[in-house]
This record gives sequence, C-alpha cells and structure tokens, in this order.
Amino acid sequence: MSTVPVLIDYKLYYPDEALERGLEGKVVVNLSVTGEGKVEDVKIYRSSGYYLLDSAAVRTARTFVFSPATLRNEPVKSSVQMPVEFLLKDIDLETWITEVKILQNKIKRQHSKEIIEELYNLYKRLIYSTRFKKNSGINGYIKEAVLNITGELWQGYWSAYPGSIILFADIVNRYPDSFISLKARADFNKFIKEEATRIRSTIPYPESDTIINRLRSVMNK
Repeated sequence: MSTVPVLIDYKLYYPDEALERGLEGKVVVNLSVTGEGKVEDVKIYRSSGYYLLDSAAVRTARTFVFSPATLRNEPVKSSVQMPVEFLLKDIDLETWITEVKILQNKIKRQHSKEIIEELYNLYKRLIYSTRFKKNSGINGYIKEAVLNITGELWQGYWSAYPGSIILFADIVNRYPDSFISLKARADFNKFIKEEATRIRSTIPYPESDTIINRLRSVMNK
C-alpha cells in the first residue's frame, strides 16, 4: 500500500513589493518530491494572477520539506499538488507575537542574518497589513514585541494611532550593525512618505510632527 508525501516544514517568501502593494492570492503548484522528501521540480498549476506571487510561490515550494511517500514501507518518489497562500489580512496576532518571541530568542542564541531577516519579514507582514487601519488594538502586541527603547518612540500615542511603523525602528535598535537594519532604514524612508500623511490626518499638529520627527531621528541617524 502506498502513501502520499506529508508537508512538515517550509519557509514562506513574501516579496517586499507584493507586501507594499498589498497583494494577496493563492497559487497552486505541482511538485515532484524525492524519496528523501525534498522538492525536485516545481510547476505552477494555477496562477494567482500576479507574477510576483507566482514566482514567490515557486521559491517557497522549493523550501518544502516532506515526510516522503512510501510504497511497501519504503520511501519513493512522488508527485503532489499544493496551494501556497499569501495573506495580509486577518493576521492572528496571538500567533504572530508567539512567532516573534521565538525568533527573537533564537537570535539571542544564534545571531545570523537569515534568522534576523525572518524576524523582519514577520514585522513587515504586520506593518503592511495594518497600514490602512486605524484600529489601535494591535498596539498591545507591538508593545510586547519591541524593546523598551523602541516603545518609548510611541510614548503618548499608543491610544491615538497604530504603532506598527515602530517595528522598523525595533530592527535598527536590536541589530544596528546588520545588513537587515540597512534594509529596514530604506523601507522606512519609503513607507513614511505616505504614512506621514495618514498620521497628520489623525493626530493634530504639532503632536503629529513630533512623532514623525522622533521616528526620522532614529531611522536616519
């Protein structure tokens, strides 16, 4: 009797441009899986309608690790069809903060570019998925995620506006000498151009300019 391969691990790649544009979708891929549970070949069966997400789905699928299919209790090559979903909305905040804490602790034990980048990608998912929302309910989770020095940037504004933008600053404060901190600075400078307008439309002057200048002073020093 034969069995099918079972997915046990993977790393989702969500392109920065797709995050910035708020792109979401599902890609269905056909995979060839080796007897060791590794992906040998990837083909798109159903497109998301976005090249960015389709190419990211192929990249993601190549990271899939399977418990391989078996035939008469022996591992064999197999084919399987899998969906790869890219969702920005309705982030489970409890899951998000749990994953953030796990990665932050992992970086303390093993300081590597790859893990810092994984943490930054988690941060960006929250930043970009909430950028048009005025609900400050996420702020409790952001407070829990960031360093005290980062949280101080939003002091006095926690009840006024979602503070997801300070996650850019938290990467810089935590890992100032990393390549990812340079990326966070560049992403922030692009993001703040529109976000400053939204902040000013919600928080009156001069308080709005105070918070914007606080952020810029940290991110551009």
